[in-house]
Amino acid sequence: MTEAEQNAIREIQHVTGLAGGAYAVIEGGSTRTECFGYADMETCRPVTERSFFDIASNSKAFTTMLGAIASGEGRFDWDAPVREQYPEFSMLDEYAAAHMTGRDLACHRSGLARHEFMRARVYTSIADMARRTRYMELSRGFRESYEYNNHMFIVLGHVMERVYGRPWRELVLERIARPLGIEMRFRGRDCDFSGLDCALPHRPDGKGGAYRCAYADNVVAGPCGGIRTNLLGMIAWLRCLLDSGAPLCAAQAFQALLVPNVPTESEGGHELLCSYAMGWRTSAYRGKRLVYHGGAIAGFQSHVALFPEENKGIVVLLNTSSTTGAAILRDLLLDELCGAAPEPVAPRLSAWRRSMAENSALLEKVHAGTMPDSEACTWLCGTFFHPAYDDFTVAERDGAVWLDYGNFHAPVRVTEDEEIIACEEDPVPDYMKLRRMEGGLFVETSDLAMWLPFRRVE
Repeated sequence: MTEAEQNAIREIQHVTGLAGGAYAVIEGGSTRTECFGYADMETCRPVTERSFFDIASNSKAFTTMLGAIASGEGRFDWDAPVREQYPEFSMLDEYAAAHMTGRDLACHRSGLARHEFMRARVYTSIADMARRTRYMELSRGFRESYEYNNHMFIVLGHVMERVYGRPWRELVLERIARPLGIEMRFRGRDCDFSGLDCALPHRPDGKGGAYRCAYADNVVAGPCGGIRTNLLGMIAWLRCLLDSGAPLCAAQAFQALLVPNVPTESEGGHELLCSYAMGWRTSAYRGKRLVYHGGAIAGFQSHVALFPEENKGIVVLLNTSSTTGAAILRDLLLDELCGAAPEPVAPRLSAWRRSMAENSALLEKVHAGTMPDSEACTWLCGTFFHPAYDDFTVAERDGAVWLDYGNFHAPVRVTEDEEIIACEEDPVPDYMKLRRMEGGLFVETSDLAMWLPFRRVE
């Protein structure tokens, strides 16, 4: 571990409470690995190269790799309408549904709003989640612009299931993990992790420490963010990427995944020409073509990045979410690969502190609020349904008014500015805001600046 890496990790841990992590740097035929911190802070069990991490959105590239394999076999065309493989595919915008292609799904230009909140709370199947697309509101026009969208990768995963007639999990194991020798598990209540060296999920407490949190465990998120593996597995994956997809697919099919499709905003001071390809971001970094992607889910962060023309790449795995640690380490390692002096860590950690302070301000605002009065309870209390989101319940109990939606449970408060909000007690809280509508409630969630209609069913 270089001195710059040691100093950065020490500073990140001090400020954010980062529990632990592992990373690898590949340069040509050489590989350097580093592990630090704890897989479990409560027992001080260390992170190892075999510790399993959620890689979150870095799972997307495995789903598009299935598309590359299918394309090379003549089973799938990225530019053919999705309905050729999945005839029932439907959206609120019929034109978008009829013209949607695999490329549109994979590069975030479908026009669909993000709809993140429900995915962690509706436990069904990949096929059922794809079916629910027909009820989900759009936030912009079809192919109008980029908007990151996990849900459409679930749809793409289901398209792969239709192509091969096999579950997405089986396809990833058979066509990717086993040929590369990757130890792999998946997010889901049905997965057995007993006997495995697992890095456990942690979240920052906002005071320089971290605490154990629950795994994200919804199987429907597999194609967009449901893979768990270890550093050794990610090294095998990175070497496959640096070898243009060999031995999984032909180089031409793999390179098609890296072609920019839609421009995106810059995510760093050195990045130019930022675009989204298919399961990958692309940009110029210190004059070199960079292909990369990040991942974040409850308790985990990850980054994969490569300079394809130079046969160099890095992977970063952390078991603490809601920190800026993975991005800081990514850029530090890339700078070292470029022979450049690393950027100072302090400004980015200061920005992280400010974001945590904003979260604290929201919690203080909610705490200062009051319980809804009896008149408000007449229209707030009940069970409310949306065909994509299923239902949630608002009810009086234990001297308060509570909102229950899947694994989300929070008291309903009325703030000083008359917002009605149910907010988690967490340094990085999820929340649901409520407004009255005829026959039900409008709901705005912490991930979506859009009021969704839920009709009263009880």
